[in-house]
Amino acid sequence: MEEKKRRPRIQRPADSSLKQRSESERPAEQRPYRERNEGRPYERRDHDERRPWQDRSRGASDPARRPFRERSEGGYRKPSGPDRGGFKKKPFGKKPAPRETFHIERKPKPPLPTGVGMPLNKYLSHCGLASRRKAVDYIEKGLVTVNGEVKLEPYYRVQEGDVIHCDGQLMQIQERLVYVLLNKPKGLITTTSDEHGRPTVLDLVDPSFPERIYPVGRLDRDTTGLLLLTNDGDLAAKLMHPSSQVQKQYRVGLDRPLSQADFDRIAQGVELEDGPLHVNWIRYSVEQPKKDVVELEITEGRNRVVRRLFESLGYRVRKLDRFYFAGLTKKDLQRGAFRELTQREIIMLKHFTGHPATARKASADGIDDTAEPEMDADS
Repeated sequence: MEEKKRRPRIQRPADSSLKQRSESERPAEQRPYRERNEGRPYERRDHDERRPWQDRSRGASDPARRPFRERSEGGYRKPSGPDRGGFKKKPFGKKPAPRETFHIERKPKPPLPTGVGMPLNKYLSHCGLASRRKAVDYIEKGLVTVNGEVKLEPYYRVQEGDVIHCDGQLMQIQERLVYVLLNKPKGLITTTSDEHGRPTVLDLVDPSFPERIYPVGRLDRDTTGLLLLTNDGDLAAKLMHPSSQVQKQYRVGLDRPLSQADFDRIAQGVELEDGPLHVNWIRYSVEQPKKDVVELEITEGRNRVVRRLFESLGYRVRKLDRFYFAGLTKKDLQRGAFRELTQREIIMLKHFTGHPATARKASADGIDDTAEPEMDADS
């Protein structure tokens, strides 16, 4: 058996170890980084080695080295705002009134869905009978007739002129209920049509909706703010009925400051030619120290009631804006813009007017909930 060859052991002197060598004997590239820099004083670079943006040789008088607010013309401008010594934009700033505010080109409305070419089960679903899958069960049971003949094919295409019945009831596509909130601009008439050919709110909103909608209440031509348009006659009639006590808040710009005596008279109630007017509350606008802009809340719906209130005290209403109506606000809605209400807002409105006493009161007064309600003019 061969013996394993052992490598010869190299005998190193104790003073030959790298750890024991002095720094002067070890090359710099063999030393650790921290050992290479230990004990070395900080060497400041010469001025020529500095980068351009680190050059501080230029004096403070150099415009490029001064702060931006010192470089700007006219010196440093303080930010605007009442808390920072500036001023806030007035909500009713005086601007030159344009000669003609709006030029609206009437566009044709998109057609309503007629159901022509639609599968039979889908047509029944659009009529409000049931879901498409449930409508198939009605068809397969033989409860659906087309032009007097029983149809058992759910995918039969509805033709123009077809008369469809389900269990003896006529099936017609129901019109979609639409609820539109408009931030009315100045210069539009709040009505469905104008005999003088002036632009109306429907000229602005109606082309976007195939359904026939109409405004709930009325705002004057020069009054701006929230306006609700819908084809839900039941909800519109309840919103307009006095028993609903719909809250409406206005911002009123006057030609001169409102005196404290007149302020107290309005808070206590003012007698108008058609009866007394009581406000829920009134306050000066915090943004107007001159006290020529006030805000108030009413539940009345009489003709031009807000304007007549201040005219009876000798004031002229310069601007009038409704910023709150039945729980709806103008948040994220620019002047002249409109949007459909969310499902949550619709539920809130129906809950607000859905009290049984309100419905009984409307029936007792002879209000037809299915018809277009008579519009009042509350501004």
